[in-house]
Formats: sequence, C-alpha cells, structure tokens
Amino acid sequence: MKKIIFSLLACIFGLIALAQTGPSIQFETKLHDFGNISEDDKTATCVFTFKNMGDGPLIIHRAIPSCGCTDPEYSQEPIVPGGTGTVKVTYNTVGRPDAFHKTITLYTNDPKTPNIILSIKGNVIPGTDNLELSYPRIMDGLRLDKTQVSILDARTGSIKTETIRFINTTARPMRLSFRNVPPHIRVVASNTQLQPRESGQITLSYLASEAKDFGRKEDNFQVVINNDTKASANNQIHVSAYITEDFSRLTPEQRANAPVAVYSENRINFGKMTQNAKQTKFITLENKGKQPLFIRKVMPEYDGLSVTPEKMVIAAGKSVKLKVTFDAGRFNGNVVQRVTVFTNDPKNSLSRLFVTATVQP
Repeated sequence: MKKIIFSLLACIFGLIALAQTGPSIQFETKLHDFGNISEDDKTATCVFTFKNMGDGPLIIHRAIPSCGCTDPEYSQEPIVPGGTGTVKVTYNTVGRPDAFHKTITLYTNDPKTPNIILSIKGNVIPGTDNLELSYPRIMDGLRLDKTQVSILDARTGSIKTETIRFINTTARPMRLSFRNVPPHIRVVASNTQLQPRESGQITLSYLASEAKDFGRKEDNFQVVINNDTKASANNQIHVSAYITEDFSRLTPEQRANAPVAVYSENRINFGKMTQNAKQTKFITLENKGKQPLFIRKVMPEYDGLSVTPEKMVIAAGKSVKLKVTFDAGRFNGNVVQRVTVFTNDPKNSLSRLFVTATVQP
C-alpha cells in the first residue's frame, strides 16, 4: 500500500514539475499595418503588447530590426508571470516613399519560443518635396513612377509581373480604368477610386504564350481618367518584352531527341557594294536532330535586310535554303547587320546571323 501511495505522489510531483515550464511570451498581434502614411509625418509609431503566460520571469534580451529605418524599444525589466510588457516600434518615413514591410526579431528567455518576429507594413505617400521625384510621369493630375515597362525574359508558359506606382495629386476624387489592353496582358489597379493624395499601384501580368510571338514585342494601352477616353488618348503605358521559348520542362530523353539547328555559315559577306544596290545570297539550315525543327520567327534589325526560309518546318536529317537579301541603301563604309532566327532547338533556340558589306557611294 505504501508503495502505491509513494508512486502516486511521485507522479503528482512529476506532473507539477512538467507543468512548470518557465516564462511564456504571448502577443495580442504580431503584425501592425500602418496603411497610408505621409512622408511629411517624419515617423510612424505603433506599440505591440505582450503577456507572460508562464510561471517564471520573462526577459527580452534584445530586439533586432531588419532595417536601420526601424527603431524598436522594449520593456527592459523582467516581466513577472501574468504581467504585461510592450515593444514600441518607430518607422522613419523620410526619404522612403513606397510600400514597406519590415520585421523586428525578439530574443527572449522563453524556452519554447526564444525568437519571435514582429512585422510592420504600410505605404508611405511622398511628401510635398519628393512627389515629383517619386512620381515623375504625369497624366491629367495622376502621377506615376513610370510609363514604360520592360520585360526582358518573357518565356512561353510563364507569367511575368511588373508594377507601376501612382498617386492622385488633384483636389478631387479620381476614377481609373484602362483601354486597348492587349489580350496577353492583364492589368489590375489596387484601387480605381482615388481620393485626393491617395496612392496605389497598377499590377501588370504578361502572359508570353498568349502573345503568340517570339523576340521583341512592343505594346501600348491607355490609362483612362474619369471615363474621359478622348482626353486620355495620350495617356499611354508602353510595354516591351523579349519572348523566348521555355525548354526547362524537357526531360533528358526529350532533349536527346530534340531538333538540332546547324547553319552552313552565320556570317554572310556581300563584299563590295554601291549605295542602293541589292544582292542576294543563300545559306543552308540543316536539322541534325531527331525531331522536326520549327523556324518560329526570323527577325532582321534593318528594314533593308530580309531572310526568307524555303520552308518553316525541317524534318529530321533534312535541310532548307535561307534566302538572304541585302539592300545597301545609303550606308557608307563597312556595314554589319544582324538577323535573329528563333527555332525549337533547345540548345540553340536563338541564333544570330551577321551580314557584312563594304558600301561605296
């Protein structure tokens, strides 16, 4: 009987010992959203409140911000069980117009959660002095940080995303919409009903496969303000992209059996020519692979230069002639012009041919 009682007491004391876990920190929230704040305010401050839910004194050893623009202050004294403390975070807005997301890492003596990350976010509206610098482009009172978007690596099957920041600088509400958006571009505004001094951003998604093109592609669409399509005719966003084929999903077997493009020469020399003269030469493109070779696009960089394939599809083991015609135009001296040929050869999908000549008056 005594052994049973002793065992029960041992279990009870063991459970009590297990229940005593030391300090335990618990925050009401770990994220604070400032929303829109003005750069002219200089700073923005919030306070995170926490409680010691454990049974031992809680100590914050240090607080490390992710950026020097963020200054944390925290309770220095140990927090008794059941007690509360605060972490005050101040964000410096000066010279930092734009959306932000910063973190503060706390190091504590909580055995279960020794490291805790607090986050702050918001959007700093540029101050009066910085408005034109932050948003240099203007459209009828709507200022934008840019009106030209470049997408350098738009691969088929991928979606590339870019953003354009904007702000309503007028004293009146403003409505935004978009016209003549190409089908391969998706355009969404974070807010289309803008109050005075309210900012936001345009998110532009580029779907390369839907463009059904390769190489350099130029597009435009209009930003319409307050439904005034006539006045907004010149409010253009220009999008340039360079589209290439995506071979990243090919298996090793597919690569081994892929087409292989081999040119008889990649530098075509027309020798001496007189101005406005026109000459034609032929080169050969052979498919040394095991699958058909597709010529996706031929893109010369000079209007007086053309490369015309005999066929656009080349069977395995076959070849076609490429007709190269060069118009010397008003060139004078040594000339080098380039043609880019896009194919479905995964190792050499983009080939550049160079046309050279010495043009004399």
